[in-house]
Amino acid sequence: MWGCDDCCSRYQTSDGFMYNHVTKNASSSSDDNLQNLGFDLDVGTTQQSNASFDDATIIASMSDRLSLLATVKNQATEISEQIKGQINIPNVRFAASIYIACRQNGMALSIKDISSVADGAKQSKITSAVRSVVDKLGLPPQLMHIRAAEFAKRYSTELQMNSQAIKAAEEAAERCTDHVNRSRAPSSVAATVVYIISQLSYEKKLLKDIRDATGLHENTIKGTYKDLYPYLSRIIPTWFANANDLKRLRSP
Repeated sequence: MWGCDDCCSRYQTSDGFMYNHVTKNASSSSDDNLQNLGFDLDVGTTQQSNASFDDATIIASMSDRLSLLATVKNQATEISEQIKGQINIPNVRFAASIYIACRQNGMALSIKDISSVADGAKQSKITSAVRSVVDKLGLPPQLMHIRAAEFAKRYSTELQMNSQAIKAAEEAAERCTDHVNRSRAPSSVAATVVYIISQLSYEKKLLKDIRDATGLHENTIKGTYKDLYPYLSRIIPTWFANANDLKRLRSP
């Protein structure tokens, strides 16, 4: 009978010989046939595969919203798989994986930037997750930090400044370390440097342009400008602007 358990029936032949006839469960036989044809009937494996596919889809969506390259997207997916058992909150794991993939590819996307597409994942939790992953995978601790020069290159590039201005912004941001309040975030320093370089260029950018490109408040940029202003002669590369050029900048 279809679907019943294996059963044993006793039969007697005409010569009186008794023998047992075992009828195998038809559903079991069907399973054997499917496995022989190469079908994987391991439900756990199938569910795990589906979960991995879903994770990759979400990471791809987050990456697309950040305009990331396919190589970064794929690398983030691989990292997420490696740390799946370590970070239980999916969106935090996805965000941490994207951040690390970006850093490994030399991209200056902050945790704040990535949290904006992480559907409510808190920056503090993403930061803790990144730190944990860096330790677990034995990655360089420098991945935790983005230098002002890296932000300056990103911002000036996004603002479509010319190559000389981009180079000057990078150099100036690198020199700011000894001349700015330690409480100023690297992104704030970079945004301010880009603003200053733009004011020294032919194609000037308004403060609101810098605000829109960096996501920083205008007051933050103004405050950092006030900190940097006394040291501009040491910060701005002389090959880009001389003392007379600096005098034309607005006093804070």
